[in-house]
Amino acid sequence: MRPLATAMVMLASTVAMASPFRVVIDAGHGGSNTGAPGLVAGAYEKRVTLAVARALADELRARGVDVVMTRDRDEYLTLRERVRRANAAEPDCFVSLHTNASGDRSRRGIETWVLARDAAEVEARRAASRERDDVHALLIELRLLDAARVSAELGRVVQSELVAATGSLDRGVRQYGYDVLAGVMAPAVLVEMGFLDHPIEGAALLEPAHERRIAAALAAGILRFADDVRTPQKLVMSRPHVEDPARRSTP
Repeated sequence: MRPLATAMVMLASTVAMASPFRVVIDAGHGGSNTGAPGLVAGAYEKRVTLAVARALADELRARGVDVVMTRDRDEYLTLRERVRRANAAEPDCFVSLHTNASGDRSRRGIETWVLARDAAEVEARRAASRERDDVHALLIELRLLDAARVSAELGRVVQSELVAATGSLDRGVRQYGYDVLAGVMAPAVLVEMGFLDHPIEGAALLEPAHERRIAAALAAGILRFADDVRTPQKLVMSRPHVEDPARRSTP
């Protein structure tokens, strides 16, 4: 069998296998990398992203989804380490959480980012070049390109649910070459949950009730995506999550 045909069969087999749906949640920034500042002293992006990440993990686990967090405490992680932890978990999708900021503090709204097509193609070729076996190299390239393609659907449903739940301005689904998305072997999105330095939206992002509302909307979008990508095969949920110590990001 030719390498392309072999790779396509292997790719189809891995997608078709029934398995628990697994999500990697990436709380942006952390540790010395505080992220965007809010209007309140000591209010930083890293705190909001971790709070929403924890709430989202609870929402998904309650629905039987397997969840892995790149960080579950206030720690600094390089972008490369975030991608490494994501791929080690072999997820069905990856969601990186962030808040926005603007120089004049007048901008507001929610936007979701996917990896730009040209960046996805470059990363796919780069990853394939590191493989010695031609079939494995082709398979890696196909997986990355397919993940980038499907990311658009994940971005669409997540953005839709967030805007509907919060009533925030819809800034759309956009493309950019974010390093934290490049190299993730699964559909991946970066969500800007609002502008932390906006007088109204920023204050809301610090409220636990609003953070839970965002988490519930994210969970709804992820579950819609899971149903879409597993159809006609039904989503296979895992048993209630039991944390694997080997997967923890904390000592």
